[in-house]
Amino acid sequence: MGSQAAGPATSRSQPWPRVVGAAALAVLGACGAALLVTAPRSDTVPANLASRTDWDLATALPAGADFPSDWGYSLTGRLRRPATPDPGTLRAPHQDPAAAYEPGSCGDIPKILDHAGGALAAYVQVDRYAQLFVQDAAAADFAATGEGREHGPNARFAIWVVPDAAARIANYLDWLGRCGSYRVTNYFFDGRVKNHRTITTQVGARSAVGADAAVTATRTFTTIGSRDPSSTYHVTYYAVRGVLLECTIYMEGPELDLVQKLAGQTLQRLRAL
Repeated sequence: MGSQAAGPATSRSQPWPRVVGAAALAVLGACGAALLVTAPRSDTVPANLASRTDWDLATALPAGADFPSDWGYSLTGRLRRPATPDPGTLRAPHQDPAAAYEPGSCGDIPKILDHAGGALAAYVQVDRYAQLFVQDAAAADFAATGEGREHGPNARFAIWVVPDAAARIANYLDWLGRCGSYRVTNYFFDGRVKNHRTITTQVGARSAVGADAAVTATRTFTTIGSRDPSSTYHVTYYAVRGVLLECTIYMEGPELDLVQKLAGQTLQRLRAL
């Protein structure tokens, strides 16, 4: 009887290894399928543009043929980028006495305005009138004080290699939220008051197709008590794959539209590098 009882037990247990094995294969197959679906493909992850040479980055900038033939055009850039960006490179030193801001907290200038810690890779300047001129170096915070000296309608495209481009744009927007309108007092070197100026900013688009972050703003500088007209410039910042594209425009009308269109095309070329 013992042998008869053992026979059926053995025959009933035989299908279990096959069932367990099939279940295990099914589980492994499901996991494998999940891995195939969820694991990122290395060839779809965009590389950081900071690894590209300045020459490569410069190819994304507009060419002279993109502008009217009677405009002035220049392209500048470093043949070799410093391994560690020097904060003092390509930016002027702060001048004394320093400008006074009202409210005082607006004097905490965002990095995006003076490009602290950034490396300029390539730069295009266009002027509506071809011209040669010599000017004094502007102070590091001229983009906040309005002490820059512009000669005629012009526009600039600059590519900055910075590790935190998107964060700089966010910081700039935060600063504009507190300092959309402020007043600044500028001084001569001997301490005498040079001028009082009000600065207002209108924020436009806060995103752009192809950019990791973006912002467009129009800034107006009005010197109090001066007969000189207010100075207005339009600026767009794009963060894209580890670089910051800046387009600053002192133009209006169709010329402004043309430069802004070229800025968008530059963004897409950078994205595609």
